[in-house]
Amino acid sequence: MVRKLPAYGLASLVALAVSACTAGIVKADDTSAADDFRTFCAPCHGTGAKGDGPAGKALRVPPPDLTRIAQRHGGDFPEQAIFDVVAGLDMPDSHGSREMPIWGDRFVTDAVGTSLSLEEAHDAGVAAEARIRKLLDYLKSIQVKD
Repeated sequence: MVRKLPAYGLASLVALAVSACTAGIVKADDTSAADDFRTFCAPCHGTGAKGDGPAGKALRVPPPDLTRIAQRHGGDFPEQAIFDVVAGLDMPDSHGSREMPIWGDRFVTDAVGTSLSLEEAHDAGVAAEARIRKLLDYLKSIQVKD
């Protein structure tokens, strides 16, 4: 018998599922990282990732230029730190009062819908992590070379 959990239990399962999933990546959905960037990031960060998206103008703190992440960190792309920001595990002061959405929660919800079993929660956490890692690979690919 599969135990079902209400959707409000999702947030607590996300952290557990993502942190517990080190073996075997479940295939993330077929959405490309570039498509995810255009859908979720470009409204604030701009299509060129320069921090000039139309929705960014309404934010208290302007969105950063995502093409210069490595440059701001001495030439190294801080993958885990950026993962934590995208997943909603860490929000730097530059994001103020959580103006940046928690995409990890959104990607898990996309994977499972409104109701899920413990197995589905695990698989959704793995899928969300894989989707975020693809997005990070995309961000690494657009870093400026100085």
